[in-house]
Amino acid sequence: MVAVKQEFEQISGVFESYQKFVELLEDLYMRGFKDEDLSVLMSEETHDQYFAAKDETKAPEGTTAGVISGGLIGALIGGLTLVGNILAPGVGLLVAGPIVGAISGAALGAATGGLVGAMIGAGIPEHEAKFFEDALNEKGRILLVAHVPKEECKEVKALFERHNASQLKVYS
Repeated sequence: MVAVKQEFEQISGVFESYQKFVELLEDLYMRGFKDEDLSVLMSEETHDQYFAAKDETKAPEGTTAGVISGGLIGALIGGLTLVGNILAPGVGLLVAGPIVGAISGAALGAATGGLVGAMIGAGIPEHEAKFFEDALNEKGRILLVAHVPKEECKEVKALFERHNASQLKVYS
């Protein structure tokens, strides 16, 4: 029997609403997506706005239970609250998911420096990396990149649209 190689697409979108971002993640998890299928990028400032434990929560060293709706988001966002990666000096970018390794390595050797160079090194087209950089520089915005089987691409893109993703991109 010959194994058939499954084709994948990347779908990405920027969220201005934390709630819409969480709702999309919940929908993707319910469809069977796993943490290794999803990458999240946000500024350090946005991370602090939504995910950093606050002293008034009485859990400064603890988890963000209750902050994340129903706890269904899982280790992907948990990773952001505990071990987010700041990629390059002055960039202030936090990343979770499989894109971490690609961007981290690219950031270290990126001749152009900064977020655009790191994202290009991770395989994101330059024009899209520039869109993402602009979006992530605004407080409160979150970028989600999903690694999607090609046959599910249309349905997943519709989910992104339903949850108000802007700068929606699909690429191989």
